[in-house]
Amino acid sequence: MRHEHAARVLAQRSKRLWIAVVQQAIDDAMGRASFAPGSPEEIEIIQREALRWIFQDRVPVANSFHSICDLLDIDAGRAREGLRLHPAIRRGLARARRRRSG
Repeated sequence: MRHEHAARVLAQRSKRLWIAVVQQAIDDAMGRASFAPGSPEEIEIIQREALRWIFQDRVPVANSFHSICDLLDIDAGRAREGLRLHPAIRRGLARARRRRSG
């Protein structure tokens, strides 16, 4: 019984950690990198990395957005659709596309 309780507590803590990781990635993808030194170039790099992590993986490999969504019982595709509606993320994705094409 004690072992089962410890396992549940550990699973709960693990989920909270992954929720925090996803939330930080979303904040970063919106250009709100709270831990960044603050230069616009550094924040843009962090934003691009977060957008790449969220939007470019399509299979559940370890520590991917897709696999973490699976762990949290979130549909990764629907989460991406919802995130694409946010103006800051749309701007970041457009900026990343322009950067790749130009």
